[in-house]
Amino acid sequence: MAEAEAAKRVLVVDDERNIRRLLTNILVKGGDYQVDSAVDGVDALEILSAADFVYDLIITDMQMPRLDGEGLLREVAVTYPGIPVVVLTAHKNDRNVIECLGAGTVEYLTKPVSMEKLLQVVRRVLDRHARFAGVGEEISVRCDLEGWVELTAPTDFEYVERFQKFTSLLGALPLDSECREDIRVAVDELGQNAVEWGNRHDRSKLIHLSYCIFKDRIVFKIEDEGEGFSPEGLRDPSINPLEHIMMRMQEGKRAGGYGVYITNKLMDDILFSEKGNMVLMTKYFRKGGGPT
Repeated sequence: MAEAEAAKRVLVVDDERNIRRLLTNILVKGGDYQVDSAVDGVDALEILSAADFVYDLIITDMQMPRLDGEGLLREVAVTYPGIPVVVLTAHKNDRNVIECLGAGTVEYLTKPVSMEKLLQVVRRVLDRHARFAGVGEEISVRCDLEGWVELTAPTDFEYVERFQKFTSLLGALPLDSECREDIRVAVDELGQNAVEWGNRHDRSKLIHLSYCIFKDRIVFKIEDEGEGFSPEGLRDPSINPLEHIMMRMQEGKRAGGYGVYITNKLMDDILFSEKGNMVLMTKYFRKGGGPT
């Protein structure tokens, strides 16, 4: 009989005793994880150093004495780069979101978080980490200018999803829930296109995902290193959906292909580069969009 898989080891880092107990109980009872806890970043690093094993996951708060979550993230990225980190905090701050992304955070959750959501995120992070063990992150984040952020990462849907999630946490933007959902879908659709049809899932090629915030709008840029395509040659799939699906199947493509069409409906402006491997998408802050 095959040996049972060892329980995953999780380190919970939070300066609030009740939070540590709550998270530990959720993880032990809801997911059968082995959980240790630390009161701050300094305590966490001491535990990591003394352990004769490697933790599978770290869940950390941001605001803590001695060494906060940001400091812990940077130490872990250097000394324990193979351990994925989930940030859980009550203080949603745009700068913190960006810094966490740059330090290698794979998830960013805001308190309060439900038991189901926490367990779902933990399972997803651990599953993803197992699939890409030994591959390495190799991502970079630039934010040289105020209001501008660019993520460069290997070709994988994981990074599109991560970028989309981080942009959805930008709290200061004057966007209603409908506009935020439009942005989420648009980034997801064209980000997946960059991975699937731009770079053809070639992880030696990179994707570049960025946004820039202006006074009246937010502009997204999605770029791949593929051969590109001619946007003018795209057919409107809504005219004859069945014919569209049949033609794509004959061409050996998946039955989708609605990404660009959908995004045109969701965003206020879309502009492709001449080569077709870079797209700029704009969402205006005022209701209805478009220039004044």
